Amino acid sequence: MERVAVDLMQRHGYDHVSVQTIVEAAGIGRTTFFRYFQSKPGVIWYAFDDTIEALGARLGEAPPDTDQLDEVLRAVVASTRSAVLSSGVWLERFELLDTSPDLRAGAYEHWERWKQVIARWLAERVGSSPEDVAPVAIASACQGVFVAELRNWVNGGDSDEAFLERLDRNLATVTTPMKVLLPRTTPHGNSLP
Repeated sequence: MERVAVDLMQRHGYDHVSVQTIVEAAGIGRTTFFRYFQSKPGVIWYAFDDTIEALGARLGEAPPDTDQLDEVLRAVVASTRSAVLSSGVWLERFELLDTSPDLRAGAYEHWERWKQVIARWLAERVGSSPEDVAPVAIASACQGVFVAELRNWVNGGDSDEAFLERLDRNLATVTTPMKVLLPRTTPHGNSLP
């Protein structure tokens, strides 16, 4: 059903595809559609919301004695890899998100949730507030890399693996110099000089 919906939206434009069109093309009832997606934008956003949950879960599994920004990089790439490889249309969704005015209007809330997962985790690890400058700046920089690489994928048509490799490499490029923004901690959570 998701493949049918995304294909229709890519061919005809998000605004020109109704829920009725999707259910008819997929051969399902409206009740089934709404059980899975709850709304037309839900077709596009649900996979991203699942990726946000996976990002939080991966950060939650990080050992306490590892470098915070290395863990953020690993979690972003791993959660994205899992999402991209488990869905044949995960990246295609972003193209719709980035080009449809209706979907872009709702993007802020979802991207804020993505950034907050990172900022809250970083703040917890270093004993600060998720609203402090360093966690927010780092989370925002990671989002900037993520969006830039998604746009590069859309414009370049690279393979999923090439996109993931670039995401990994460019997140490292951005996060490595940002390490000075956060205190180093010992395995017991104590700050190091």
